[in-house]
Amino acid sequence: MIPAIVVPILNRYDLLERLLVSIDYPVGYFLLIDNNPKSDFVLMTNEHVKEQYHLRMPSNLGVPTSWNLGIKSLPYCDYWLIVNNDAYFPKGSLQMFAENSSSGRLLLSGGQPPWCAFSIGADIVKIVGLFDEGIYPAYYEDNDYMRRMNFHNFPIHQSNIPVNHDNSSTISSGYSEQNSRTFSNNMLYYDNKIKSNDYTQGQWSLETRLKNRWD
Repeated sequence: MIPAIVVPILNRYDLLERLLVSIDYPVGYFLLIDNNPKSDFVLMTNEHVKEQYHLRMPSNLGVPTSWNLGIKSLPYCDYWLIVNNDAYFPKGSLQMFAENSSSGRLLLSGGQPPWCAFSIGADIVKIVGLFDEGIYPAYYEDNDYMRRMNFHNFPIHQSNIPVNHDNSSTISSGYSEQNSRTFSNNMLYYDNKIKSNDYTQGQWSLETRLKNRWD
């Protein structure tokens, strides 16, 4: 059984339904972090999912904060499988994740990009930390975590587990202009961490949240 699947979403609920239908392997928890306060989406059930939760946010938490909330909300898992809402699983892929994930491993999918679905173990989080919430709302959170993994001498496992993904569907659905502005801001933040030899998980900043707002 996969302990937990965590999925943040901002739009394209039609693609989320596709993801839910593709779940063909036992899952303990399915946690949807809904970052659209105007959403009226009703989370459908899947016979393979034991328990599911739909967290409706009053504003967009952004990617790293959503990932962290998923981990914090389900702290007793050996690992968490974090998935983009616009990805979905070919038959047998979830079983492959279950067979190759563990508490001491960061496992990337064979999808494009690999971070569209990944599992991260509890022992990794205990040492490397959570994702940097100083990055908002998206991009460079994965680069930052890989850099910190390398600093702690943890290997990053790139798998060939097939995952289908409609890349950048969120941005192409009305956020291209906002992303062009925040992408460069996050790149600067990440570059500054490199220059200052900062390997911490960083912290949430109200200033950054307001400056990089998409809402």
